[in-house]
Amino acid sequence: MGQSKIVILEKSKVRREYLRSIVSDRGHLPFIFEKANICLDNLLPLKPDLIISGSLPHDGMDQFVSMVKTMDGNLPVLILPSHPSQNRLTTFNGFKDVKVFNENFEPAGIQVAISNLLRNRFPSTDTNKSGSPAIIGNSPELLKLKKKIKELSRLNEPVFIQGEPGTGKELVAKVIHYQSQPHNSPFVKVNLAEISPGQLDEFVSGVRQKEFYKSNPGGGDLYNAANGGTLFLDKIESLPPLLQSRLLTVYEESSYNVDAVKLIGSNTVNMTMVVASSSCLDELVNRGNFRKDLYYRMNVMSIDIPPLRERINDIAPLTDYFTDQVCMAYNMCHNELPPKVMDCFYRYPWPGNVRELKTVVRRAVLYGDTDSLIRDLWKQWAQNQRPASSDTEIDELAGFSNLRKYVRDQKNLSLKKTCSRYVMGTEKTIIKKALERTNWNRKKAAGLLDISYKSLLNKIKQYRLA
Repeated sequence: MGQSKIVILEKSKVRREYLRSIVSDRGHLPFIFEKANICLDNLLPLKPDLIISGSLPHDGMDQFVSMVKTMDGNLPVLILPSHPSQNRLTTFNGFKDVKVFNENFEPAGIQVAISNLLRNRFPSTDTNKSGSPAIIGNSPELLKLKKKIKELSRLNEPVFIQGEPGTGKELVAKVIHYQSQPHNSPFVKVNLAEISPGQLDEFVSGVRQKEFYKSNPGGGDLYNAANGGTLFLDKIESLPPLLQSRLLTVYEESSYNVDAVKLIGSNTVNMTMVVASSSCLDELVNRGNFRKDLYYRMNVMSIDIPPLRERINDIAPLTDYFTDQVCMAYNMCHNELPPKVMDCFYRYPWPGNVRELKTVVRRAVLYGDTDSLIRDLWKQWAQNQRPASSDTEIDELAGFSNLRKYVRDQKNLSLKKTCSRYVMGTEKTIIKKALERTNWNRKKAAGLLDISYKSLLNKIKQYRLA
């Protein structure tokens, strides 16, 4: 049987780890929850294939199973009773596929029960039917994001996703696709930053690109490849101005008229357009590097993905999830990372966001040298944030190649003028670096500089940085 997503609800840490190992040993992907309400909040986005529940009070188990079946009447539930009174739930309210495991708490018996319930759910195949990717986390910021994704998925309108590198823009695009499109409909991804200008012209114009788009077995042009599904254009900020106008034409055609964009094939293409950017597009628009009309057309339905440092409550479930993935890939027993590592994870600012966390967790699980990992993390961060420490570095920061030489060469020394120029040069350089580091997102830059947004705007105008 293929990999299935199995939710485990268990209050006892010992039983949680025991069940996790049983599920992982069979090649399935476990999602662990300690509280019933958080588990229920995540069922719809996770779309699991089976739920294993135990250690709930009698009334709590009744309510939990009822809520699960209200959400998905076909979702099987395996109950591992912690009290003899729960044995009566074998025919729980007439719900099908609710099994109470009354046998000894042995791995072999539990694995057989899991296999039987999954086989009943997918009688015609041994593969996982859910297919939808999961967005891991329960922070307030992520719950808002999931809610917005659900709302936008019902509209079938073009969507604009914005977030720092590594936050999961492609994952969000895929969730929108799976929640809004029919089963087996195409999801076509194009990273615009990896394509040459000539290929970009052909793509946006709809010319055939069999050589590049190898994931489309039938070949054909870009838009027809996504017909009936979703076209995901990543790194939209990489699109040259000329091609931005052509993409605007595609947006303006409500059903993507083929003749209007010189496509090959049918007369119309029906698809959902999802574009993503790692840069702050409104800043690019203000600097004249991105078409204002295209930006406004794209930004009708938008999603901003918060960086990981702004939702640290998601670090623990993400770490747990990535640990499970690595352990399953290498047939390893699951081991939780030491508390000192998790403490480091909570304090570390994660400039590479979720992608960086995944890489770090993989290293921690495979190599196990957590002390070295912690040192390397902070060493790398310190190097990237290293302040100017010598007189020469401070002089360069202020725009002076050599302050001593400047002072020596001045006939009329003015402390006021010298200090003013020195401070202004330093201030201008630091503000520019903050803007560059935040992809010219002024609100984020103001936070980084620890000044008000209005003060930053005045400084940008004063130093002509816009």
